[in-house]
Amino acid sequence: MQTSFRYLSGAVCGLVLFLGSAPCFAQHEIALDTRAKSPGTPEVSGPRRPDAPHSDTERINALEETLRQQGAQLEEVRKLLSEQQDTIKLLTKRLTGDTTTASTGSDLAAVNANAAPSGTALAVDTQTPTIEDRLKKVEGRVSEIGAIKFSGDIRLRSESFFGLANSLASGSTPGAFGNDLSSRHRMRLRARLSMRGSIGDEFDWGLRLATGGLADNISTNQTLTDFFNRKPFSLDQAFVTYKPKAAPGLRLQGGKFEPPWIFTELTFDNDIMVEGINESYTHTFKGSALKELALVAWQLPFLERNSAFVRNSNGTINISESRRGGRDLALYGAQLRARLEPSANVGLSLSVADHYYSGTQFISPLQVFGSQLQLPITIVIPATATTPAQIVTTQVLVPRDLLVAGNGNLGLTNASNNATNRDGRLASGFNLVDVLGRLDLKYSKRWPIAISGNFVLNTQTHGVVTPGPGGADVILPNHENKGFWGEIQVGGTKARGDAQFGYTFLRIQKDAVLTPFNWSDITQQSDVRGHRFNFSYAVDPRVTFTATAIVTERLHGLFGPFVATPVGSSNHATTRFQFDTIIRF
Repeated sequence: MQTSFRYLSGAVCGLVLFLGSAPCFAQHEIALDTRAKSPGTPEVSGPRRPDAPHSDTERINALEETLRQQGAQLEEVRKLLSEQQDTIKLLTKRLTGDTTTASTGSDLAAVNANAAPSGTALAVDTQTPTIEDRLKKVEGRVSEIGAIKFSGDIRLRSESFFGLANSLASGSTPGAFGNDLSSRHRMRLRARLSMRGSIGDEFDWGLRLATGGLADNISTNQTLTDFFNRKPFSLDQAFVTYKPKAAPGLRLQGGKFEPPWIFTELTFDNDIMVEGINESYTHTFKGSALKELALVAWQLPFLERNSAFVRNSNGTINISESRRGGRDLALYGAQLRARLEPSANVGLSLSVADHYYSGTQFISPLQVFGSQLQLPITIVIPATATTPAQIVTTQVLVPRDLLVAGNGNLGLTNASNNATNRDGRLASGFNLVDVLGRLDLKYSKRWPIAISGNFVLNTQTHGVVTPGPGGADVILPNHENKGFWGEIQVGGTKARGDAQFGYTFLRIQKDAVLTPFNWSDITQQSDVRGHRFNFSYAVDPRVTFTATAIVTERLHGLFGPFVATPVGSSNHATTRFQFDTIIRF
């Protein structure tokens, strides 16, 4: 008690001394007297020692020295208590097998050091790897394949159609065609899961799975129907990208990936994932209004055909027809693009591209009826001694699974609205010259403005072969080779509370684009004029509500520009409403 009282008295005196109070001297005297009169110690009443302090200054200096010594002792006690607490924690976790905190060799060594004064040391099992060793091993393996990033999105859509019509004989107007259909409503779902990673500093890779029908190349939407059956979730992207350090700006990519060029849905749907290889080189500029200049090229096969073998009527091999019959279909192209920023609030992107489709004369448009595909075919009946040669065009039904499985290599597509010859094949070739510009105005942070314009010209349109009198071919001129897309978007959806408004106008002639690949949300993908109105609101940076209205009408009636549509036939506008909730993660 006397020692504790001495420490307490010294501490209190030290505090009071710093506050400038003097009465502590008496308290300290009491502490000293108390210590002198402890049990078993005779009372001393003689004179003070010669070296005892006599003045107040000497006594204050003595007290300060005592306080310093006591402070050093308290610090040693605090360190000892802290070391003992650490030792207890480490021993407890080792005994209970708790692995939430790594127990390293240095920790155990510290335990042994702390226990050393008492003569007890812990034996470290050098045969069992520590948690730190395990973590290092896992980190080493992860570093071999690089960091992996997961992301994705889920979109819920409610969709309605109004103003639909078919092209059958009118039930109300004799000699006319087209009948109004009932409105249509459906719920749709889109889910995508993406993985991205890198290997070293030069290789990137990516995988993505997405919903959507296997036979539908331009939509990842899945309609909620078919008695609650399971929905396809298949490979949407798989690619490897090489960016050599020795050639900064060069990028080589192969696999299944997003189109590497700039485009609008006038020419390609946003959901299409192309396959093949592409190469690009990008050069950036500093201190100039020209910020970036890039050149992109691509080679994308989209139908590999079986080897063909064609004989002439006399039994010999027809080499040219054999080559034609075995020719693959592919898309080749290149794009030159530039990015200019004349000021901090103004940006301009310009690009010109050429898309050349090889082998499109082998594409056969068809219609789907349930599980069957209706395929147009042409049969040539040779002339005989009594009858001339005849050409018969008819339709045959092919199981839809044949197209989905891809085993037939038939070159069929169920998404074409381009002009066809009398034999059912596409009339035109397709070499698209695509010019695109985008102006970005960022004077308002909340309401940036983006204005886009896209013009496309097909340089390989051909006349359309139709049946004439007596079965002879009649070739109709084809000038349906242009398309236009204009769009304005105001606002954005990056932060909570952001909103975006937009309007798009489009006009696509019959053979301006290859319709198995462009925008899927319009009633028909060519020979069409349309308007799109959209509004989006971000309730969270990762959650967006969107409302879209699409109004389209045919440019040349039900049957297009190469078949006369009888007077009185139906040709009113079709309206499509979409309400989306999009969640990104």
